[in-house]
Amino acid sequence: MKKPFLFRFSSISLALSAIIPVAAHAQSSVAVYGILDAVVGSFKGSGDPAATVGLLNGGQTTSFVGMRGTEDLGGGYKADFVLEEYILLNTGQAGRFAGDAQYSRNAYVDLSTPYGTLRMGRLVTPLFYITAKTNPMPGSYRFSPLQTVTWIADYGRNVWGDTGWDDAILYESPSIDGFKFSVQETLPGTGAHNQSASVEYSNGPLYLAALVQRVKYGLGFLPGIERQDTYYFGGSYDLQYAKLYASYYHNAESNDGQIHNVYQSGVSIPFGSLVLDVAYSRTDTPVGGGTTGYFRNTAGVTFDYALSTRTDIYASYLYDKLSIAGTANSFGVGIRHAF
Repeated sequence: MKKPFLFRFSSISLALSAIIPVAAHAQSSVAVYGILDAVVGSFKGSGDPAATVGLLNGGQTTSFVGMRGTEDLGGGYKADFVLEEYILLNTGQAGRFAGDAQYSRNAYVDLSTPYGTLRMGRLVTPLFYITAKTNPMPGSYRFSPLQTVTWIADYGRNVWGDTGWDDAILYESPSIDGFKFSVQETLPGTGAHNQSASVEYSNGPLYLAALVQRVKYGLGFLPGIERQDTYYFGGSYDLQYAKLYASYYHNAESNDGQIHNVYQSGVSIPFGSLVLDVAYSRTDTPVGGGTTGYFRNTAGVTFDYALSTRTDIYASYLYDKLSIAGTANSFGVGIRHAF
């Protein structure tokens, strides 16, 4: 049984082709959708002076609302648009933090063809989707060991440049014998471009992915750092009675020489309407950044119970320990609804 509301994000369908106008009787549709998730608990990363206690947004999925429009142009050609806005459900504010753009998740237009799809605008990165597909708590930036250490400042934020890029153009090939590839680049007009290339393979229960990413600007960048390069490998295998996950990535910063090696494994086990997710990550930071080497161990457990096909409740726990700081624990219970 597949887990309700895992929300394992599908890979972005993007690809460039010879774009030829197609005469057809166009069919169009517009849909509103989203996920709303609120959690109450105590949250603390290793090295934080105190825990944050209370009602917060997004224990398992960062809340968002989206609108998608599609026009079928005929002959295998299709035009789409997407506008997706994050929401702080506990306060009603737009975005993930103060000053975040209104449509900071996705805001794009695209053209799909039999040869692939071209997409332009504010785009979620391929790395965002691949990290989600290769760990058992895909959308959780509070309780997933992989997602917290990769993207969240309180847990080290190993990858810079945000989960979405402005001024981006992205191409993904159609699937060929289970393989597809994508390339993404930002075009800000400043000369500092972010770039990504990935290949994915999907065949029955097996999923594999490899990605290289170079970022030169965005969230997390420090003065004097020219770029950060990330190399990611991950996969999953569905045994029906359990789904296994594993990943590894290495990234390095120019100028200060800091590197991170992050290892992650996990499992998702269904018990009827209840699903148990367990994951562990190890971050080794041997050199650079003006500090001596250190490491981080992070482990998470989530019990998720489906009340219906659209609503679930969950209880989650996260352990976090830096070698240079004390142990920290986070826990929470929440409710999530998709529409």
